[in-house]
Amino acid sequence: MKAKLFDLLRSMISQEPDAKPPAVYLLTIERIDQISQRLADLMVEQKPFLRSGYSIRDLSEDVNVPAYQLSAFLNRQKGLNFNDYLNQFRIRHCEDVLRSGSAELLNLKGIAANCGFSNRNTFTKAFKKFTGFTPSEYKKQCYGPSLEHRMSADTVPC
Repeated sequence: MKAKLFDLLRSMISQEPDAKPPAVYLLTIERIDQISQRLADLMVEQKPFLRSGYSIRDLSEDVNVPAYQLSAFLNRQKGLNFNDYLNQFRIRHCEDVLRSGSAELLNLKGIAANCGFSNRNTFTKAFKKFTGFTPSEYKKQCYGPSLEHRMSADTVPC
């Protein structure tokens, strides 16, 4: 009995170094195009990235693509993991909100929540990663002390 269990476990965890990935992870050009189009449409039309706690399973259901294929697509085609993919959209949205002036009275926690982030630290790290600035630096450039300052500030595109 122990020997059979040991053999079963060994077969489950052993992999040969030259083993090819399972066929389910291989995406055809047609499937890549299909996933890409579904994602683009969803992100533009419904903006699911604004929902805090949005998961890869949620996205998988929304685009009707199995989570493992979606993950493989994001990693291989976009070069991003799921969180970075979502955060990229959130940060672009946040930049638009800051530039429009509609976040002038919000603190960073409020801005983060409006952009789909569940906490300020994750927001700050993602913002810095994708823009090169902290949200505070960016906000100061957008809503600085004077209009002349904003007009001459060429470091942040507000």
